[in-house]
Amino acid sequence: MKIRMLVLSVMALVGLSACENDAASMLIDGKEHSISLMREQSWVWSSQVEQRFIVSRLPECQRRYTVDPGARTMAPIELYEIRAMLYVAKQGDTWYAVGTEACQVQKFQEKPERIPGRLLGRFEQGEAGLVFTPEKVAP
Repeated sequence: MKIRMLVLSVMALVGLSACENDAASMLIDGKEHSISLMREQSWVWSSQVEQRFIVSRLPECQRRYTVDPGARTMAPIELYEIRAMLYVAKQGDTWYAVGTEACQVQKFQEKPERIPGRLLGRFEQGEAGLVFTPEKVAP
């Protein structure tokens, strides 16, 4: 009986260890003004990972939005600045408007004809997990 419980415990740990639960943030004006991405894979056998943007400008607002699910192998999400407090996020062919003034996210119905704004960086898988990698600025 003890061996059976040990085997079940090990199997549970192995199954849970393959699930993803990670987050990364792009800080705008310190930790109270940011755009974060959270990725969660609830089940090891699932091929999709739930993705959420957390838009924060404290103390005025902070909201979490579920967006289209991603694959286990993450396609990077590029983040562009349109103007102060207005951003665009792009993952593959999917585009989102992200506003920090009222902490809002909205999916584009059609992709823009041109890439808007200035590329700030991208949310992507790093060696230790999900990271926001800032775009290198030319000297």
